[in-house]
Amino acid sequence: MRLLHRAPGPTSVFTLEEMEALLLLALSILTGAGCQDWGVTLPVGPLAGWSGSCVTIPCSYTYPEGQLVRAVTWSRDKERIVQLTATAGQGYDRAKRAQFLGDLQHNCTLRLSPLALGDGGAYSFEFQTQSQSWRSPQAVCLTVSEHPCRVQHSMSMFPGVLSGSTDCSISERCASSGLYWYDRAGTQILQETGKSKSSLSMHIIWQHRGAVLECRVRGYRNSCFPKGSQPPATGRPHPLKVLVDTDGPGPIREGDSFTLRCVGDSGSLDQVYFWIHNYEHLPGSSSLQIEGAALSHGGNYTCMKWVSDIGRAYLAISPTTYVAILAPPVVHVVATPGPHRSTGEPLSLTCRLDTSAYGGLGFSWYKDGERLGWAQAELAFPGVQVADGGEYQCEVHNTLGKSTSLPLTITVVYGSDWYQLSPGPMAGFGAGVLLLFFLSNLGVYCLARRIRQRKELGGSLQGGSREDPSVPQRDSLYEEIPCAGEIPCPSDDDGDYYNSPKDYCN
Repeated sequence: MRLLHRAPGPTSVFTLEEMEALLLLALSILTGAGCQDWGVTLPVGPLAGWSGSCVTIPCSYTYPEGQLVRAVTWSRDKERIVQLTATAGQGYDRAKRAQFLGDLQHNCTLRLSPLALGDGGAYSFEFQTQSQSWRSPQAVCLTVSEHPCRVQHSMSMFPGVLSGSTDCSISERCASSGLYWYDRAGTQILQETGKSKSSLSMHIIWQHRGAVLECRVRGYRNSCFPKGSQPPATGRPHPLKVLVDTDGPGPIREGDSFTLRCVGDSGSLDQVYFWIHNYEHLPGSSSLQIEGAALSHGGNYTCMKWVSDIGRAYLAISPTTYVAILAPPVVHVVATPGPHRSTGEPLSLTCRLDTSAYGGLGFSWYKDGERLGWAQAELAFPGVQVADGGEYQCEVHNTLGKSTSLPLTITVVYGSDWYQLSPGPMAGFGAGVLLLFFLSNLGVYCLARRIRQRKELGGSLQGGSREDPSVPQRDSLYEEIPCAGEIPCPSDDDGDYYNSPKDYCN
């Protein structure tokens, strides 16, 4: 049986057992039990509490008459958390939530408020007099569980622009009349809600960028305080903003690294960060680091922070911050009026960029891979010559870096004939002309030789020699005309011609 009516679960007010211990303490003081031997009285059974609630550990101690208590100490798992001395008062700042309700006489009651999950453990009491120290032979065990009314969060994201929702929820063991969302002015936001869960669409959240929204458990009351006297809401985060840290001054270039920081302290340890980049969800912490930035890393960034508490929770949304990623400019060499010119005509080469976002530019020119002594955006030739031909490139540079164009080939004309200014094609053209001249002369020579041989053969036939009818006649005189190097020779026997690769007439 409880002294006060409350929801099921660990209690934060005095139970009957705690009241019995306090009554025994008062009785021992009234009956002169202070003259008894050394001793410490703690609750027999273990204690339990919820995070965010409070718990009181009743305690009393005795010592022989004539002893003077100089200091008392409470420890959790052998680590001192609170101490009271006759000279310095209560100490150990590491236990700000631990309050010693006793004294240096016989009362050693300890109160923990609000409880945290890390407060669980074995608690023991020790006191010191002018002659010795005395520690409780046994410790009291405290178990701390998550409070059923702590508001948790979850996020549901779907493909598409701002498709999804953020949900706040509590345990079904929490005694409440539902969850509701409120804006910065305390006005309730209409949304889908239930007894233990409430959803808020991303479209509504996007409308409240730069603000802090609250998800509140209606009907929740902190039982550590008297009815009608509730503490003010704490833990509300400050409005958020996104800061961009870069490795150096100037804009962020493609390949650089940068860090996004979500700034806005709430003083709460139970907080979760997440990011929205171009309407897509990115998990992360209070900072988002980008290594080797690409053009896809540019765009809009929004930071959100969820701060969980008991009975309420907060969702802070930062304004949108735009991050620009500069790509190296594309450089071109433009020839005016064109890359093909006649000798003596004017020619202008201009170095052009595809963007005007860069300032403080310097220029360098290269011909056939070698740097020229010219540092202007335009390279002009009043009268182009043969030696001016070749491949030209332009390099643009400033404090952010440099970018080089592709090569542009310049050709020149001799009169009405065009020639590539490169010596390689010129040499090939000359060799081709010589080869054509040689083959033409060779063909003329062979044709004249064949005609001469034909005439000589015709003259010998007209001299009166008769052909033997029994000897097969040749179809054509051209069948007996030899190839180059093989000259027909008359036979010593019957006057016929034959071809011999070794025996020549001359």
